[in-house]
Amino acid sequence: MKLVCEICNKEFDYPMEQIKHRHSEVELDLVPPNFWRIKDYLPDFEIKLSDKKIVYPKLKAKSRLKAQDTPLIKYSENIFLKDESVNPTGSFKDRGMDNLMNEILMSKKKKVAVVSCGSGAITVVRYAKEYGITSQVFVHKGVSKSSLDKIKDADEVFYSETFIKSYEDFMRYSLVHDEVYWGFLNTNISYMLGLRTMAYEIIRDMKKVPDVVIIPCGSGMDIVAQNLAFREMYNAKKISKIPKIGVVEIEGGNPIKRGFESRVDNYLYVIDDPVDSKTILSNDTCFNYRKIYDMANRDEAFFLSVSDAQIDEFIMKHPEFGAKYDYTSISAMAALVEYEKSNKDDVVVVVLTCKNRNGGIFYE
Repeated sequence: MKLVCEICNKEFDYPMEQIKHRHSEVELDLVPPNFWRIKDYLPDFEIKLSDKKIVYPKLKAKSRLKAQDTPLIKYSENIFLKDESVNPTGSFKDRGMDNLMNEILMSKKKKVAVVSCGSGAITVVRYAKEYGITSQVFVHKGVSKSSLDKIKDADEVFYSETFIKSYEDFMRYSLVHDEVYWGFLNTNISYMLGLRTMAYEIIRDMKKVPDVVIIPCGSGMDIVAQNLAFREMYNAKKISKIPKIGVVEIEGGNPIKRGFESRVDNYLYVIDDPVDSKTILSNDTCFNYRKIYDMANRDEAFFLSVSDAQIDEFIMKHPEFGAKYDYTSISAMAALVEYEKSNKDDVVVVVLTCKNRNGGIFYE
């Protein structure tokens, strides 16, 4: 089985080679239509805005789970919180699932494989069950029992010796089994196009354009998706400016900021000694770093770094956040505290990406 680039038809034997393969002239919103194998059901590139609501193109199949239309909470005069924790599985990742599952159905594949022990696996397993697709999850043997309990509905779970080995096993398995869809969310375009509905809702509900949107950075897919949507609305003359996105990373383990400032250009800045953090912020890698570099070069993104100590301090002062949201979500609130010190007049939206799945406040 060969992996083939749909732009230049170059063939690859191994998935990671395909991930690294890029066309520098191709932007996500400038890709020719034939690049999308499943373009008939993906959201249109032209924004469909009316005075009162956003019209989303219909998918060929849809689950009973109601993702999207999450609340925008007014936190203070200029600060708004986009609460993604109320999505069906508790995270922003629900937004891309109907798109992803439709792609799997159209590919005629019977199974979806995913490598994750967190919200990615939880979301894929739940939606796969809704669509009647077999779910397979790759994890490493060191994963906690509480994490395994959260994916207990998976049809199959495969264990690898180490975290890195779980990725390698996942890729090899997906490559040699034709009936399995390679569910790598970090680079999946149809999934990303579903994520971008968040930006549409922000504009619809605020009825004005924020100056800044603060988002925690893991793989960077959510950040790229929201920037794409804001650019679409700006190009369609539906908004007057493109909000800047504050990319939140962990202090001391911030490869995107370091890579951009050191002008490593189109190469990933690798941190040899990642910081030990309770967050899932980008620490030693980020799959969408090139797109975020592009955003920063266009002055549409900037970088915010926080430490676990700053996050813990915020939770101590605001225990209601610790009870409701996960540690990574609260990193965005800690970043807001720092940002406000020198930008008090800016209108800011903070994206709270995921609920607290631990059932209690994070500190003892």
